[in-house]
Amino acid sequence: NMADAAPDANMADAAPHATLSVAGEQRRVPVTPGVTTAAALVEAVADRYDADSVKLLHRGKRLAPGDALLPGMKVLCLGTTRDDRAKVAAIKSDPTLRGFEAEAAREATRRGGAAPPGQHAEYKFCRIKAVERFDGRGGPHRYAAEALLRSLAKEVSPIMVSHEWTVGALIEMDPRDDRLLKKKEQDGGCLLGYNENAGARIYVRLRLDDASFRERDDLLKTLLHELCHNVVGPHNAAFFALYASLRTEHLGRRAPAPAPSSLADLSDPSRASARDVVVSELARESANGAISGGERMSAAVVAQALARAPEA
Repeated sequence: NMADAAPDANMADAAPHATLSVAGEQRRVPVTPGVTTAAALVEAVADRYDADSVKLLHRGKRLAPGDALLPGMKVLCLGTTRDDRAKVAAIKSDPTLRGFEAEAAREATRRGGAAPPGQHAEYKFCRIKAVERFDGRGGPHRYAAEALLRSLAKEVSPIMVSHEWTVGALIEMDPRDDRLLKKKEQDGGCLLGYNENAGARIYVRLRLDDASFRERDDLLKTLLHELCHNVVGPHNAAFFALYASLRTEHLGRRAPAPAPSSLADLSDPSRASARDVVVSELARESANGAISGGERMSAAVVAQALARAPEA
């Protein structure tokens, strides 16, 4: 009867499992701790993907088939369907059609820019997408936005490699339609980016209210902030310590700059030392009224620790 069926359904929901995101569909895969490995996830998508094309991403890291699974894990699955492979094979066999690289270069030339900058073959943003509605009449064209996203991805590529991060997509946040953005503004803040499911997708707000692009360094700080959420969810001391490390690493790759000559230069990324810039940024965050008291305290603790640390 129905009374007996309800507990069984609840038990099924509570059974240890990992959640696999496949082309927008959520699949539950039973997990036995210490026994089940990522190979079970590959088997779970065998109806859609060939095993050799499957990539499994958890918190920005790629899972190998032998990696152990734990209950509650959320994993993004990327792959090439058999139908897509057949289409690609048909295209490659047709000598009258351009190759993929030639087509990409042709499209980049048509857009007035260089060919899309490269990323690492493994540790990268797998997909890059700009908001399609921008046609150049009310702000920079979506092609310019896509080129900017690719440029940002290239600039943080060394950090992606050093931390072995792979992110499903880097996407421009639509400043008009995004519901999370509007909720943040109602709470007195300004949402500049967010990380969905620990590295499945990262959204960055590229544009100001007039649709012009934000300053490049501000965009880079937002992107580094969101990359931190691959590893740490809440804005606690561990999060701000990781951000300080990434930002210092990023600033350390700059060309040498003249020594600072004023107090203002101490927070100027083009003049000050990496440590001084990061300490200044964290100090501002510790005074940010749009975040909680605990988050402000965490930023202040990391800023003070970094300020006391010897210059590298």
